[in-house]
Amino acid sequence: MTGPCTRCRTPLEDGDLRCAVCALPVSRALEPTQHARVQILRCTNCNAAIGFDPNARAPKCGFCSSTMQIEEPVDPVETAALRVPFGVPREAAVESVRDWLGKRGFFAPKALRDEAVLDTLQPLCWAAWIVDAQAQVAWTADSDAGSHRSAWAPHSGVAQLRFDAICVPATRGLDLEEARELTPYYELSRAVAVGAPGIPGETPAMIESFDAQRSAARRQVQRAIEATAKTRVEAFIPGRRYRNIHAACMLEGMTTHRVALPAWVVTYRYRDAVWRAIVHGQRRDVVVGKSPTDWAKVAVVVLISAVVLAAIAALILLTRK
Repeated sequence: MTGPCTRCRTPLEDGDLRCAVCALPVSRALEPTQHARVQILRCTNCNAAIGFDPNARAPKCGFCSSTMQIEEPVDPVETAALRVPFGVPREAAVESVRDWLGKRGFFAPKALRDEAVLDTLQPLCWAAWIVDAQAQVAWTADSDAGSHRSAWAPHSGVAQLRFDAICVPATRGLDLEEARELTPYYELSRAVAVGAPGIPGETPAMIESFDAQRSAARRQVQRAIEATAKTRVEAFIPGRRYRNIHAACMLEGMTTHRVALPAWVVTYRYRDAVWRAIVHGQRRDVVVGKSPTDWAKVAVVVLISAVVLAAIAALILLTRK
């Protein structure tokens, strides 16, 4: 933090050129000191970004094991200031993947759990912005309160709401859907400084560099706040039934934190095809990813469905004669 905005008193953060709320330019007197910038290794296959450490001598991507190249971006790349420690050891992650493979549903190959071969299991910390914000939310809606002879009556109001721990992924190593599925299960209260000593027995992991700058993150946060506000304002709408909810948000304060979140990235092979799964770094029961489909089962189901539909159609024709 570098001090509050001189106009609206919103906290200014390192790297801000303007206030996030009122857009007042940061004066030279308050111009923040820059974070340490890093070179990054860019994967040639999945585009994941990993902080470059010449001593590590790591030529392969930790997400997909493909070759990496050194990239020197024009815009500075930011690094995480906080990290959430791992709570799932390697052995537990392997068991979680095996259990997950055995519960992929009817259309998964029957032998998937036993025949899948784990190629790599990498502990990685993916980059995310964690945002706390407060906003004045103006809302309008129709409800049954005061509708009299009509079914609906218009209502409106203004609410002061706080939004805590909004997670905005800044990663290319995970896709957006994977990151969203993992995010709700992190215990952010356990975050420690990146340079802090590790917990005894904790698995060391690479920390991904940020692929989204703060300005882009704040645009995503604005959209996330507006979507969340439409649900939060339901508590202020009178009546039992309501519809046509609209909400407009005016931010009054926003604080962002650069955080690295733990996950086990698993690549496994099934009959010469490579697949990927992600095990949550704190919850071994949370596994996301993709798995092969047994197309023979799909064909059987489609065939049976076609036969049943044909039989129904034949019965309908017979009853009409």
